[in-house]
Amino acid sequence: MTSASNQDIPRKVPASQGFKWVIEGFRLYRKNPLLLSAAFGLLFGVVMALNLIPGIGGALSGIVSPLMAAGFLAAFRALDNGKELELPYFRAGVPTPIPSGPTLPLIALGVVQLLGTFAIGLVMFSMGFDPEAIMAAAQNSKTSPAELQALTNQALPAALTGLVLFTPLIMATWFAPALILFGGARPATALGVSLKAVIKNWAALTVNGLTLLGLLLILSLVLVFLGTLGLMVVLPVLLLVVPPVLQGSLYASYQAIFAVWADEPSANHAADNLA
Repeated sequence: MTSASNQDIPRKVPASQGFKWVIEGFRLYRKNPLLLSAAFGLLFGVVMALNLIPGIGGALSGIVSPLMAAGFLAAFRALDNGKELELPYFRAGVPTPIPSGPTLPLIALGVVQLLGTFAIGLVMFSMGFDPEAIMAAAQNSKTSPAELQALTNQALPAALTGLVLFTPLIMATWFAPALILFGGARPATALGVSLKAVIKNWAALTVNGLTLLGLLLILSLVLVFLGTLGLMVVLPVLLLVVPPVLQGSLYASYQAIFAVWADEPSANHAADNLA
């Protein structure tokens, strides 16, 4: 994928680009599917291991998620530039030495995501959203339909409020890891520019999301239809192929909207310097 002019960046692209990003993500994935799927499986295992740490596991996995995203973005850029994919690309978020690279800004981004999620969760809980209580009531045979409906009605406004609050957080963090890694952006700048880019390209990103959702729905239906055979054939695709393709689609959308964007002319692009 070639880089476009840096005029009017983040640029606005046609809605049809959203579908093309999925195709581009799959095209890049096909260049080295085994390593990309293996890397995702390994990183997914790391996240699961972190979640097992009592008390702080969930927070740690949230904080390091931008580092993992940066690794895949660097890997897809290497493939896009015709380079041979190697494991060092997946540690683009933690180069050596750490103080001069994107590690600390990416961790700061993870902290922002964590604090934002925690704050929104508190708001939802204060409004009566308690999924554990709803689940327990649903599993309790003594709970009447009227009582379950009352709990659901109580939680609905809180859930809608959470959706409204989560939307700008997701928009602000969507392109932020790529902007930090490739553009040398500071966390605050990356969050602001990402929010602006998503607002300008809501149509293309909506088409992109619906295309990916449709792909997941088709695979899920095939999984149910095939039964045991589906578990053997389709489930590995859902777990190990779709997530890397999604990351490839994210990289393709970044290239289309930002390309050569940089926060500073002298920005240190760590991913491009990996061997």
